[in-house]
Amino acid sequence: MKKLAVLMPTYNAAAYLNESIDSVLNQTYRNFDLYILDDNSQDKSENIIKRNKDPRIIYRKNSENLGISKTLNLGLDEVLDKYEFIARMDADDWCYPERLKKQITFLNHNTEVVMCGTQGYHTKDIKTTPNMTWKYPVSYGNIKYSLLFTASFNHQSVMMRSKFLLDNHLHYDESIESCEDWALWIRIVKLGKVVNIDEILMKIRILENSNHRNPKHRELHLRERSQIISDYYKTFNINLSATDIYNIYYREEPVTQEKFLVDLNKIITAFNTLEKSELKELESQIQHSLKYRFAREILAFWKRSGVSKVSPKIWLKVLKNVHFTSKTRLIKNLIS
Repeated sequence: MKKLAVLMPTYNAAAYLNESIDSVLNQTYRNFDLYILDDNSQDKSENIIKRNKDPRIIYRKNSENLGISKTLNLGLDEVLDKYEFIARMDADDWCYPERLKKQITFLNHNTEVVMCGTQGYHTKDIKTTPNMTWKYPVSYGNIKYSLLFTASFNHQSVMMRSKFLLDNHLHYDESIESCEDWALWIRIVKLGKVVNIDEILMKIRILENSNHRNPKHRELHLRERSQIISDYYKTFNINLSATDIYNIYYREEPVTQEKFLVDLNKIITAFNTLEKSELKELESQIQHSLKYRFAREILAFWKRSGVSKVSPKIWLKVLKNVHFTSKTRLIKNLIS
């Protein structure tokens, strides 16, 4: 069995391919094959790829456009029983030379971890380095509950153990068009330990027309998110429908105070349940971080609803019903 396969799906990314391919081929860790999975690109991608004569490149091109989930699953089917580890890379992003070596080393030293991601800069120009970037949760405990709110990984940064995927029959859900990674992480986190390395090893290119940023696709993206989160809440014996999640997490339209109070009660009950039945297993610092996250999610929901923040009726309900944090800390988090 070979050590590592890197899966790079691409579709009409000719403008960025050279930089991305070079960043993988120039890794300090050399023992890998780079599978470039072309989803029937109609630009110059094929010519660019075939000009590169590095023997580690294995090129596959779909005869028709299948979408990223099906394309990645074809890649997984080809490599899972041949390699110890599977890494992801996107055709428009860039990784630092030490990326693969550091992830391989980490997984070799932490055999209980089945998948690890890394931190990364998010930038419109790969040639620049931003002064700051947002940070993904690092520990398994934090990731486990953060997946109720965000995908919690840079998809293009993950490295996974092939045997774990094979043993648990794990592939991407081909019915999902824009959140295929998030859905897979949730299936993985239920079965094994996952972490993010606390080091910036990637540059992720921000494209305004990317799948989830494109206004034409945004509604579908948010609806798929809502269904994935709803299903994951059920893991913790919390029943929030996909419509509930959409209304609480993403709805932008103003609502009546009565409707707001109904949804407010649902999310407060969910957060109270999580704190009571789940969070006590975590380190105190992570507990505090998640409780702060719960309070801020309530605040964001409140702001989007268009309901006045000076309503005594709402404040009374919040202060009476929230049990996941102290009243002092709650007020502090809600009035900022």
